[in-house]
Amino acid sequence: MSAGGLEYAAGAAGLISLSLTIFRGCIQAFEIVQSAANVGREADNFRCKLEVEQYKLIQWAQRIGLEDNPSHQLNWNLVTEILRQLETLLSDTQNIRRRYHLELVQLGGKPLEQEPESHVSSSPYTGFGKLLSKLRPEFRHASSRIIQESNGTVKKLRWAVFDKAKAAKLIDDVVYFNNCLYVQLDNLNQDFVKAALGSVLRDIISHSNATSELEVIKQLLGSTSVAAPEAVASAATLKQIRLVLKLGPDINSIGEAAQRAPPSSLRLTLRHLKPALLRREHPKAPTTGRELARYKSNPVLIEWKTVDRELEKELKTRIDQVAIMLAHTDDPSFHSLNCIGILPKDSIHGPADDASVCYGLVFEMVFPMALSKPSSPQILPMSTLYSDVRRPSLNERRDIALALAETVLQLHTAGWLHKGIRSENVLFIGVGENNWRMRSAFGPYLAGYEYSRPSTAQTEETPAIPEHEIYLHPRGQGLAREDFRRSFDLFALGCVLLEIGLWSNLVDILRQEALKLNQLEDPSSQQMESIGKYKVPEKVDWIRLRFAKLHLLQKEDLGEGSELADIAFYAGEAFQKAVLL
Repeated sequence: MSAGGLEYAAGAAGLISLSLTIFRGCIQAFEIVQSAANVGREADNFRCKLEVEQYKLIQWAQRIGLEDNPSHQLNWNLVTEILRQLETLLSDTQNIRRRYHLELVQLGGKPLEQEPESHVSSSPYTGFGKLLSKLRPEFRHASSRIIQESNGTVKKLRWAVFDKAKAAKLIDDVVYFNNCLYVQLDNLNQDFVKAALGSVLRDIISHSNATSELEVIKQLLGSTSVAAPEAVASAATLKQIRLVLKLGPDINSIGEAAQRAPPSSLRLTLRHLKPALLRREHPKAPTTGRELARYKSNPVLIEWKTVDRELEKELKTRIDQVAIMLAHTDDPSFHSLNCIGILPKDSIHGPADDASVCYGLVFEMVFPMALSKPSSPQILPMSTLYSDVRRPSLNERRDIALALAETVLQLHTAGWLHKGIRSENVLFIGVGENNWRMRSAFGPYLAGYEYSRPSTAQTEETPAIPEHEIYLHPRGQGLAREDFRRSFDLFALGCVLLEIGLWSNLVDILRQEALKLNQLEDPSSQQMESIGKYKVPEKVDWIRLRFAKLHLLQKEDLGEGSELADIAFYAGEAFQKAVLL
């Protein structure tokens, strides 16, 4: 190596070493400011935002290998300067006082220069920080290790002067310098950091029980780089709705409950629709299943739910909760139709019978502004499209799968269960020239929420319909079935993904599997026991299909000719892995 090359290498090594030292100073500065005694909710929100930026900074350092194998592709002069600016921004209390009019002093009011020091592990973390420490313990461990490798201690301070608007300016500057570091990464590592941050925020949403924390997360999404920020915000809104719904002792107090939770900025309402304004296409048809109608001359979709009178009080509250949830989630990343209200019981034909009553969830049919509302929109369940002459492209099927997976993820993140995921509940809407054959139908929309509930609520038994039960997890079937849980939704989603990948009905897929098994006779008693015993008489053909499903689940052979191998062939290995999860 030439002398010039040696000098360059030595200079680069020196800059990397300096960057590491300044980076450790940044982490220590983050901890000092975060651990300062807060002055109420606004300081807590400020701390939440700082913790997210600290998490992002540590993720950035790990991606460039700052501590073990640093990348030589970076502009280390620029990186060093950005880190220096960030460290000064958070550690120079005189600058904080002068530029932002915020003041940090020693606990007890002593001059800052006389401040005693203590270990970082003694810093109290509450709310958002506690969840972050619990869900990502490696983050807090990394911060503690970095500080201990520097000097092992941080100062214990408090806010003497704190102002929400001025603190927001400080946060904006922290975000700016963090983003300057972020753009130094290549595209792959940028995507990794965005995905990591999106994942931790979704986890925090799932575990948070404070609407104010969720509101802070939604505010964060406008300034920091996160994968699918609209979807994360939508999940936070869904969780806020669930939390607000729990505040009222009954459904009639929901509006008051929402007003008692100002951080969420939610005002939840429930509309009981007027039957006189409803025009059904077939007025004498029974109020069951799904049907198209018009409400105030606008096209709507109605999903009817029959409730046993003995359970009406409990289930009516649940129906109202689902209606409210679906009425206040309008982000495009949540692929469900918007609920405009419910039809009261016995509103169409009078009482259904002495043992049950009927409620209708009413959904609006949304069309682009440029498209006049048609006289007869067409509902196209995905289960009816597998035999259509138009087979969607791989890109189309991938987009359908991603839309459904994102919607289920948002539901689960917010603590809701769907309980009816199957292809007949995946809808497309055909409108005039915007139809399936022309590749322009609207959708997909996940429907079938009649049994949906919060994950903590008591489960409701669903009807034993063979065509539906083939989507159920084996543990959710039979006399000894277990209570419904998120994994059962994911199992059903996997069945739908299998259908999308092969673009074939699950019944036909399982029938092919049964033929391969040569199940021409009834399953043995041992096979029947593994399938589970059912309350209603069923055809042997359905029992064969269930056995084929169990065999397919337990199948390890991904070789040529198997359905799982076909998935990889038709939709790619990534799609196959999603089905197998």
